[in-house]
Amino acid sequence: METVKPTRNVLVAVDVQHDFIDGSLAVAEGEQVVAPLNTIAETVRHHAGQGVFTRDWHPAKTPHFVNCGGQWPVHCVAGTTGASFHDKLNVQPGDTIIDKGVGQTDGYSGWEGQSDTGETLETIITPRTPREKVQVFLGGLATDFCVKATALDIANHFRDDARVSIYLLREAIRAVGITPTDEEEALAAMKEAHIIAVSTSEAKMMIERSVQ
Repeated sequence: METVKPTRNVLVAVDVQHDFIDGSLAVAEGEQVVAPLNTIAETVRHHAGQGVFTRDWHPAKTPHFVNCGGQWPVHCVAGTTGASFHDKLNVQPGDTIIDKGVGQTDGYSGWEGQSDTGETLETIITPRTPREKVQVFLGGLATDFCVKATALDIANHFRDDARVSIYLLREAIRAVGITPTDEEEALAAMKEAHIIAVSTSEAKMMIERSVQ
């Protein structure tokens, strides 16, 4: 029988794509999330954890876009340069890529997406044994939309499962900030859902200690 480590670590990196960094819907300082996410991804992989990278993967025409009656400029259309991950984001072959917003929905939350093999955040995060604990580390773009939606969906699903803990990577998030209070309200909502904000160095230490 295969032995399962007592703690498994999962990185969820949300939508670190060109259109959100230097494209049609660029988030201020969006490129600053790349380095801390790379650090945690490397640490997670080194300790037999799982790197998960979500991406907006919209059709060319969707009610999500302003030219079809929605809120947002055209962005992250499947297969375009704008939808590709940022060049410096270190995505490895063993990582899982989850596509979201593939139909006619907004697709803010990575929870609704899936990989090309059918994996979802639920199947990846769910503890595999009664004793296994899972630490989820989450960051990306943008704090007040897709990061918040993804984090809250994970927290809501596992709110009664003490084996799952969720951590927000403080240095690996940036907000759109349509209004001055959007970022603050998003952070407050995640805190209320028992999502704990940690620094990159704290997260790295937590991962290393969890597998000793």
